[in-house]
This record gives sequence, C-alpha cells and structure tokens, in this order.
Amino acid sequence: MSTQLRNTLKALFAVYFFIASVSLIKSSACALGSDLAKNVLLIVKDTTSGVFAGWLTTAILHSSGAFDSIIVAFVCSQIMPINLAVATLIGAEIGTTVTPLLVSTFGYIREKSKLSSSYYVTMSHFLYNLLTLMIFYPLELFFGFFTKLSVLGSSLFSRMEWLDLIPSFVDTITPWIPVLMQYIPPWITMIIGGATIILSLWGLERYMTALFSMPKSWNLIRGTFMKPFRAFLAGLLFTILVPSTTVMVSLLVPLAASGVISAEYYILPYVLGANIGTVFDVMLAALATGNPISLGVWLVHLSINLIGALIFFPLLGPFSRLARWSSKTVTRSPKITLIFLTVFHVVPIAIILSYLL
Repeated sequence: MSTQLRNTLKALFAVYFFIASVSLIKSSACALGSDLAKNVLLIVKDTTSGVFAGWLTTAILHSSGAFDSIIVAFVCSQIMPINLAVATLIGAEIGTTVTPLLVSTFGYIREKSKLSSSYYVTMSHFLYNLLTLMIFYPLELFFGFFTKLSVLGSSLFSRMEWLDLIPSFVDTITPWIPVLMQYIPPWITMIIGGATIILSLWGLERYMTALFSMPKSWNLIRGTFMKPFRAFLAGLLFTILVPSTTVMVSLLVPLAASGVISAEYYILPYVLGANIGTVFDVMLAALATGNPISLGVWLVHLSINLIGALIFFPLLGPFSRLARWSSKTVTRSPKITLIFLTVFHVVPIAIILSYLL
C-alpha cells in the first residue's frame, strides 16, 4: 500500500471518528439533561460571559473547530440556548489566534528580527479577529443580530426534509455508541466524545498535511503571495483541505521569520480565506446532528467570517500599516512580548471568574 493511499485512509478514518464523536456528545448531553444544562449555565450566563468563555476555551483547546463542534452538539441536545451558543462562537474566533502567538513568541523571542517578522503574521491574525469581535459583540449584545440570523437559518433548514435521514445514517454507522453508553456513565462518555473530536481533527490535519507534502505546500503558499485574491483563495482552499485556521496561519510564521514570504499586503487576504475555509468541519458536525437548529448556529459561524471578509478586504492598505506598527511595538523587547501574551489569557480568565464569584 502506497504512503498516499495510507494517509487517505487514515484521513477518512479521522472523519468517521469526528462524526461519531459529535453523535456521542449529543447522546451524552441528552442523557445528562438538566444537570449538564445547569452546570453550563453557571459559566455561560449571558452574551458577555459566552463571548469570553468561547475565547478562553478555544485558546485552551487550540481549535475553534473542536470547540464549535461541541457547541453544535450542545445546541442540538437543548443543553445550551441559541443566544448563548452564538456568543461563544463569536468569542471562539479570537481564541483561535493563540497558537500562532505561541509559535511566534517562543520560537523567536531571542531573535528580534525574526520575532518582528513572524509577529506580523500573528498580529494580522489577532488584530483581524479582535476588530471583528469589537464589531460583532455589540451587534449581538444590543440587537441580538446573530441570534436572529441563527433562528432565521434554522427555520429555512427545517424545510429540508432530507436532514431527517442524516441522524439515522449516523446511528447506522456507529452501532457501538449505544453499547458504550450502557456501560459507561454519560459524564465519562461526554469527556470521551470531546477528546475524540480534538484527536480526530488533529489526525485529519496531520494526514491531510502529509497527503499534500509539506515542502510542496510551502512552495504553493509562497507562490500565492503576489495578488490579494490569489492569497485569499489559497487560504480558503488550504484550510478546507487541512481543517484548521491555527495550522494554516501558523505555517506562515516560520516562512515570514525566515524571509521566504515578505508580501505583507497579502497576509490578511490569506487569513480571511482561511477563516472561511475552517467553517466546513463545523458544517460537518452540524449535518451529523441532522438538526436545523444546529445548522442555524453553524450559519452564524459562516456569516461571521463572510461579513468580516467583506468589511476588511477593501481595507488591506490601512490594516497592513496597523499590523506592522503593532508587531514592531509588541516585539520591541521580550518583556513587552510576554506581557502581551499574558494579557491575552488574563482578560478572558478574569471576566469568567467575575461571573463565577
């Protein structure tokens, strides 16, 4: 068996367990019922706590896809109301920037020139998500804009009768889930499901990356940074194939630090495309539930990234200058860089603790 065929089969295997893990979390959540709902609502009480819970949890998991897929399962099981789920998705977008920040900081903190170059990539990713958070959070907080969009989407998806067939198909290909739940408490199966989502996405990223050969991928990425729309398409397509914004943006960090890519003007289009590309794994999770409400929540994830791209694509010049100034400021000294990274984690932790105390 060839290496390429083996990696293809492993990728399909990872997709299977990704779908199965969503089903396992949904079944576990339904079994836990009101007890789980009470525990979730102790932390996520309103839009603000939802946004920062999404930020912090995604930063910990290093995967917005994993976090958003768990939220989709919670919504389907009626553990989390739509408005709170929407809030967590908004916060998850900025939480996904932590991996490139860590790669830049700890990979190049002792090499100032490389740190500054690499931080241009991470600051582009961070600033875009921070600015969209500053736009979308008030829209949701004061007007419930994305909750209304989710409800509208749910009503549209509810007319698609073929969605009812998907849960039956998932149940057919995962006959071991009911057996597992007969012998293992639902709290444990919930944890198993969450861990499986993370591991399956990690496996899918690994095997798809291997399929497309990392050196060749780097050459393709480098060749795209000549025109904005080409960079956008590259970010979109690469992240559909390797479903992780953090991986695809983190790839640029060593390339920027070593001077392989230097077209600063085109980093943002790549990030915009990557953010849209990463919605497809969450779509798969929502489809696995066969629930129109879950698909309505997924529609919010898609809309956030589409609207963000429409807002910021025309602003490439000003954004590029802001990202360059920010990266130079943050990397002026190792102390400032570490303070910035610390604040990134302290802010959501402090806000969540204020809700718990």
